[in-house]
Amino acid sequence: MDLLLSSTADRFYFSQIVDRTGLARGTVSSVSQRLEAAGIVDREEERFKSESTFRGARVYYGLDPRAFHHVRLQAPST
Repeated sequence: MDLLLSSTADRFYFSQIVDRTGLARGTVSSVSQRLEAAGIVDREEERFKSESTFRGARVYYGLDPRAFHHVRLQAPST
């Protein structure tokens, strides 16, 4: 979540989120689905076909700027 909160202008594809957070793929998938269902995160699939036959279309996630009323920022607990 912190990664997505870092900027409303940035979008991250699934593997970037996994790499940058160090979370398991299943965890990222579960959390991103819940955030999307809650209207906090936008999900968008690539619209073009990749030139590489080894890579499927990327799915991008980003914080929905209209969802700020859902997000409560607070200092990390100690």
